[in-house]
Amino acid sequence: MKTQSVVLAFGLFLILSPALFGGAIPVKISPEGNWQRDGKPYFIRGAGGAGSLEELKKRGGNSIRTWSDRNIGGPDGILEHAHKLGLTVCFGIWLEPECQWFSYKKPEDCEKQKQRVLKTILEHRDHPALLCWGIGNEVEGDGENEAFWHQLNRLARAVKKADPAHPAFTAVAGFSKKKIIAVNQWVPDLDFIGINTYAALGRLRESLQTDGWKRPWVVTEYGARGFWESPKTSWGVAKEQTSSEKAVQLRDMYQRCIEDSGGCGGGYAFNWGWKQEYTGSWFSLYSRQQEAVTAVDVLEEMWTGKGPENRSPELIRLKCPDADKPMAAGTHFKAETLAHDADGDPLTYTWIVRAEDPHKSNEGRNPEPPLFPAAILKGQGPQAEIAAPSKPGNYRLYLEVRDGKNHLATANVPFQVAAN
Repeated sequence: MKTQSVVLAFGLFLILSPALFGGAIPVKISPEGNWQRDGKPYFIRGAGGAGSLEELKKRGGNSIRTWSDRNIGGPDGILEHAHKLGLTVCFGIWLEPECQWFSYKKPEDCEKQKQRVLKTILEHRDHPALLCWGIGNEVEGDGENEAFWHQLNRLARAVKKADPAHPAFTAVAGFSKKKIIAVNQWVPDLDFIGINTYAALGRLRESLQTDGWKRPWVVTEYGARGFWESPKTSWGVAKEQTSSEKAVQLRDMYQRCIEDSGGCGGGYAFNWGWKQEYTGSWFSLYSRQQEAVTAVDVLEEMWTGKGPENRSPELIRLKCPDADKPMAAGTHFKAETLAHDADGDPLTYTWIVRAEDPHKSNEGRNPEPPLFPAAILKGQGPQAEIAAPSKPGNYRLYLEVRDGKNHLATANVPFQVAAN
């Protein structure tokens, strides 16, 4: 009898201690948006991207977001890697957009999609790093496809039945009143909504309240002002903020919108790593060489309450007045910058000319556009002299400022070489 009691107690201990012995760790969300994981309060301090998980942990992050099941399973996959570091995984399941070969109005397409989603759920639902299921990313379009919302609710219901331990959401591209009405009316089975938002993040709390959203929410993408919402040159090319301007914006918006209060379960900064999307620096929180920009310092401060011991350089300004209007091929023009390092580290300056990315909207799947090294006539310090390339077209002058401690500051200026 005593032996049976010991065995029973040990079995109960295993059930109640999944974090120690493997198996699903339950996650619950209250109607007010308060999260609990394994019975303890949990607030998402996360990022999305393919950068270093060790660096994410070191900086005070606790969760990584994926958009699909690519490289996620197995002994070398993201789930295991995250678990070893004590991180959770917001597991994204890719959903097809409305297209020629798939329609949310076709029951056979929806059933096939549902079976694929459930297969993924059943395969990974017991992993201890799993935090939640992301059922699709920005699939809703303008929000007017009622058939999509009905399928989304069918998927959410099926996911919750297959895995009651983890909440499910979909990530929307901004949460307009039209989309809020649709989710409230047709998708009651979602546990929370994920909102991808950039320049509008600072107004998000107010707009959710005004437009009638009362359920839990998480900011599933936030970061630099998007190229689609940025000021343009006279020839229609978006102007990018400097890394220092992005950091100032990030701090302000995080404190106003994401901090642990008022229905928000946290957020995922974008992009944790390097990504070519419009430019190589637009959303990237790191360079290709894993050098951190100032926004990473801000995230560490927001996540931990204190900044890093050594900070990234501040790029105060980049001036290049001749780039404001189209120029003739071979034109010589100048640029200058003012940068500062709070730690007194010596700074080095790299000036680069590249062609404008011709595939600006292709979600970062493109290589960096061609370099024009001969265009830099002088560029060993904070001043540069540039010769406009001989071929007409759109270009950018990039500046990278490094402190020698794995940190950098970035800025760029678009310019146009006019046809004769």
